[in-house]
Amino acid sequence: MMTDKAHEQTDVLILSVEAGTGHGRAAQAVARALEGRGMTARIEDAFAFGPHWVFASVIGAYLRVLELAPSLYRFLYHSAARPKAGFLGQQLMTAYLEAFIGEGMADLIRRSQPKAILCTHPFPMGVLCRFQEKGWLKQPLAGVVTDFCIHPFWAFPGVHRYYVAGEALLDELASYGLDRERGQVTGIPIDQSFQQAARLSRSEAEAQLGLSPSGRRLLVMGGGLGLGPVEDWVRGLLRASLADTQIVVIAGRNEDLETRLRTIIAPPERLVVLGFTNRVPALMACSDLFITKPGGLSSSEALAMGLPQILFPPLPGHEEVNQRFLIRHQSAWEVKEGELVAQVEAILSDEKELEARREAARRLGNVFAADAVAADVAKLIG
Repeated sequence: MMTDKAHEQTDVLILSVEAGTGHGRAAQAVARALEGRGMTARIEDAFAFGPHWVFASVIGAYLRVLELAPSLYRFLYHSAARPKAGFLGQQLMTAYLEAFIGEGMADLIRRSQPKAILCTHPFPMGVLCRFQEKGWLKQPLAGVVTDFCIHPFWAFPGVHRYYVAGEALLDELASYGLDRERGQVTGIPIDQSFQQAARLSRSEAEAQLGLSPSGRRLLVMGGGLGLGPVEDWVRGLLRASLADTQIVVIAGRNEDLETRLRTIIAPPERLVVLGFTNRVPALMACSDLFITKPGGLSSSEALAMGLPQILFPPLPGHEEVNQRFLIRHQSAWEVKEGELVAQVEAILSDEKELEARREAARRLGNVFAADAVAADVAKLIG
């Protein structure tokens, strides 16, 4: 939401979009890192600059199609991922958004006079590039890509820097006709609390959380919105003969899921149910496996903590690409229909393989990704 201090100057303006929780969490992580370097930062939701129906017509429609017709959304996403179709869609979306949120965005920029502007979602970036083409926007623009791929909607010639998760994404930039040098491999920015958690031993994390020591611990989460077959998986795991294994499940902001999970009768040494929580870093520090969906932020947090992942069926589109990336780099397993329990049993019984996946995760992750972004933004500002 737009702040009541829009007239105040800021060093860095960060524009995000409330589509899920990942874009906002990345924005917050970068803002904290910038502030740690003595810069001021302000986060704004790009859709707050226009009437609510604009948000509903874009993000609301996206969520509705994803829910009611996932196959249709998959077709639309992958069609738009082809450069020609993607660039056409990019231009149409940019023109639409400029017409309804452009005036508010321009007013904020003129009032706050940022030295640089970052986006954690491609939609506001398109509008900024229109301002750039009109000649009045001179500040450097940077994009924080919060998935393990770059969709054509991100590809604008006026963007000075892209902060990305891996080297392969630099090749994707080049495939869109942009210089690889515009990309910087920082990892996806995650909260600073993971830096402290990464230094905790398992027993220290358990003590901090008030958890009893466990032989093995499974952390189960369907992203910040509690999506996916979380309840079915928890019930299946509880029926299995997983000796000395505790399941910690996070329902996120899904209150209905949390209510259903709390009806499951199991002792606390077997099952712990949490709603939305800020204790994820410490929970990852004392867990052996992360059972989740392949969202960009939650997966990046697990990578930074060296926590292997079992990925349940992804949402169509970007999560499918994320899943392929994580499996290709051997930091995660794809769950097979009806085989979760057998997979978990096999994984937990093979310590050598589990350690290899931990190492693969650590190679991909970067607990200091937000700091790396902030350091480069400072250079852009000069």
